[in-house]
Amino acid sequence: PVKPAPPFVPGHEGIGLLEAAGPQAGHLAVGDRVALPWLGTACGHCDHCVSGWETLCLQQRNTGYSVDGTHSEYALADADYVVAVPEGIDPLDAAPLTCAGVTTYKAVKAGGTRPGQRVLVSGIGGLGHLALQYARIFGGETIAVDITDEKLALARELGADHVIDARDHDVAEEVARLGGADVAISTAVDNGSFRAAYG
Repeated sequence: PVKPAPPFVPGHEGIGLLEAAGPQAGHLAVGDRVALPWLGTACGHCDHCVSGWETLCLQQRNTGYSVDGTHSEYALADADYVVAVPEGIDPLDAAPLTCAGVTTYKAVKAGGTRPGQRVLVSGIGGLGHLALQYARIFGGETIAVDITDEKLALARELGADHVIDARDHDVAEEVARLGGADVAISTAVDNGSFRAAYG
């Protein structure tokens, strides 16, 4: 229900050095390296917030959408929602973890992934390649699905246990041959992909 009010500065997943901090940001210090994620702030009091689902808060504000974002020289952020970025981590590697990384981590976690379970990840792009890696870290037997040679190759490079080319295979049939999937994560925004994941 949150809508932007143009004009606004877009951008999230920005990383920078803290230039100044307000009085309630005692856990941060000037010079800290931080990232500004998509979830810029939430109420902290509703049922969603107190149950760990603040991404569903009806009062949430999103960086680069309902509050000015990071495509600027300076950005203002809620100190409780910035994320510390340790030295030695390249900002290009760290930035996507504050949105795509959090999103896919939660999907793998909420799916109840445990060692030995088969985890299907459909769409090995900006989100899916992270979901695949998290599923492997959780100990899952991974099934990667895509329709492009480059992304299928990336899935193999990242160590997917099984790779299915959805252009010439029925995904549900192939997964059934493997014994089915315990968790299905669809990051490809496509009805066929959704149907295959449900199948």
